[in-house]
Amino acid sequence: MSMILGTGGLLKRIREHPYIGKEFLKMESIERHILSEVNNGRNYRGEAVEATYYITAYSGKGKFEGIKNAIRDILNHGTTENWADPEKEPEEYQLHMSWLKEVKLLGLNSEENLEAAIATICIPLEFFDKEDDGPSLTQLRIATSGEPFNALINFTARLIDYKFPAKYKGKFLGQVWPHERIREYLGLDASDPIIGVIVKPKWLPKDLFAQRVVEAAKAGALFIKSDENLHLSMNELAEYVSLTVRLLEKNGFDLSLSTEPRSDKKRIIFAPHITVSPFSILEYARIAVDCGANALCFSPHLAGDFGIIKEIYKMGEKYRVPVYAHTAGMNRYAGDPMFTFGEDPKTAYLLAGLSGAAFMQLPALGGYIRPTDAEKFSIIERLKEEGLIGNKGMTLVIAGGLGAHNIGYNIKVFGSEGKMFLAGTAVYHHPDGIKAGILALKLAVEAAYEGISEAEDLKRYARSLGERGYPLLKTLSH
Repeated sequence: MSMILGTGGLLKRIREHPYIGKEFLKMESIERHILSEVNNGRNYRGEAVEATYYITAYSGKGKFEGIKNAIRDILNHGTTENWADPEKEPEEYQLHMSWLKEVKLLGLNSEENLEAAIATICIPLEFFDKEDDGPSLTQLRIATSGEPFNALINFTARLIDYKFPAKYKGKFLGQVWPHERIREYLGLDASDPIIGVIVKPKWLPKDLFAQRVVEAAKAGALFIKSDENLHLSMNELAEYVSLTVRLLEKNGFDLSLSTEPRSDKKRIIFAPHITVSPFSILEYARIAVDCGANALCFSPHLAGDFGIIKEIYKMGEKYRVPVYAHTAGMNRYAGDPMFTFGEDPKTAYLLAGLSGAAFMQLPALGGYIRPTDAEKFSIIERLKEEGLIGNKGMTLVIAGGLGAHNIGYNIKVFGSEGKMFLAGTAVYHHPDGIKAGILALKLAVEAAYEGISEAEDLKRYARSLGERGYPLLKTLSH
């Protein structure tokens, strides 16, 4: 028996993505009409950033009049409106006006009086690009996702993509630690999977934290990072990192950035988490690297945006370590379960790759973290278009619910080129300890390379290995 109580009538589950993979309506005459109407008086066609939006709007008197009005508001509020003052229009005024490049109609719901469309709007560089030393990300965001979306009551516009002209794209830092450099640093062949771990639980005293890092390294983890909720003061950060690095080096690991690794040491990447306010993060980065960390992990979404990477690198060559751009905070604007508010997550991955992030998490298939599976493939395709994935691009970190049960499936679907596979709970909560947790992952990878990824097939594979397969069998049965 179905039941609706209280506000239950407002509860509606979205069962499919509203714009990824959807066909447009064949209404070219209405699209041409919208272009003509909203671009009237907007005549500049110089260098511009193209921002594409998914727009949902309340219907007007005619079909897609709501979409037309929404686009006009985005143009007016994102840059500026048509000149209407009695004085003569300033000569350079047009250079500061956006224009509609394209609109494609997606849907109309007459019962709900709602319309949907995809629109691409051009924002001239002259309007917002006011910084010489790097891209003006704050001004870009104000122009494309400040007033234009979710500010006015009659529509919502979700930013879903950027296309940058060469002049603007050239201001980005670009890849300093592309995937191939990470592999070279670790001494890995192109086919070797990179297994990393997140130290769990989220908070540990420094002695136990350092011990767990070393245990993971000795068991074969090549990348180890602290969890995002290990919040430390500057003094605590120095103590945690110094102790951990000292123990790693004592156990035969090399964290130097030298191009010539020591023959008696094994390379490993250790990334403490340093997310703090934009006012303090450079000092936190300095402390972490001065104390021996050879990578940094922080959330640009909460610590001052992706330009922070360049600011860290400007401190000197010593500080040009690979940066793990954590996704904590990204879902404040890219995690809307209705796929209407904020931004499509691929905008964050695009800006991360262009801004020099060496690593960025892409949640595992079969995991529990947004972006959704439908969005993940859209992200990958967009990064491919920009050359930001693969050996020349940033390393996508498959994580978030990753374990021996699904690492093989993720390798099967995503491949291992340009990827790192990162586990936390699956390693540190293995019933037989950290070493067994990492071995279980390695055995699951070994099985994946033989075409085995389904749970029951993995169990049979583990049994066929005898005692060697026990860690994998144990975790699959746990």
